[in-house]
Amino acid sequence: MKYLFGLSLFINLLGVIALGYALNRLGGWTYALSRLRHNESGLYAHRVELFQRLPAVPGSVVMLGDSQIEQCEWAELLHLDSLQVLNRGITGDQTQGILQRLDEVLRHDPAKIFLLVGVNDLVLGSTPDETAERYQTVVAAIRERKPGTELFLLSVLPINNDIKNTGLDPANIRQLNERISRIAYRYALPYIDVYSHLTDPQGLLSVQYSADGIHLNGQGYSILAEKIRHFLPE
Repeated sequence: MKYLFGLSLFINLLGVIALGYALNRLGGWTYALSRLRHNESGLYAHRVELFQRLPAVPGSVVMLGDSQIEQCEWAELLHLDSLQVLNRGITGDQTQGILQRLDEVLRHDPAKIFLLVGVNDLVLGSTPDETAERYQTVVAAIRERKPGTELFLLSVLPINNDIKNTGLDPANIRQLNERISRIAYRYALPYIDVYSHLTDPQGLLSVQYSADGIHLNGQGYSILAEKIRHFLPE
């Protein structure tokens, strides 16, 4: 009886340790509670449904991606007089989610699309190769369906696990960016390297550009916008 009790206690202890390790990998209890309060699956469906109800804006500039896109006021930051800028970012989105909602994006017949996605694929366990394969599917679909639209591939942004443990290996982001740059070359598309402009001497997302180690602050977005402006009309 004592043996069974001890074994049960040991198994429960292992479970607590595993849970604590998993929570630490995901950013701790604060992050876990945030995920419980903000169901990203629900956010995705809500954003897509909203996008579908908005009027089409032919010839617009579409900023397409995950939370890195959603959390910026692109129209104001880029302040274009001649083109309307549409924010098509969704928190937690992945390459497969982008592919599933391309109909809504392409109905605008965009003049330009800036694509920034991939980090959440890595967060959920996909390898850089698996993520790049789906990423290429997105690129191929856009090129096939809208050959007249200019498509720009943005590097995935760096992270900093010293600020908060994101659960990501920085090496996987670098590997994914290498593959995205190859996709850009394969399809003769511009590859916009913002990764190297946001890192500190250790190759991590600089603390001056982020408070949580993964998302950008205003200064970080200003640098990102500066790189994008090179591909926009004056």
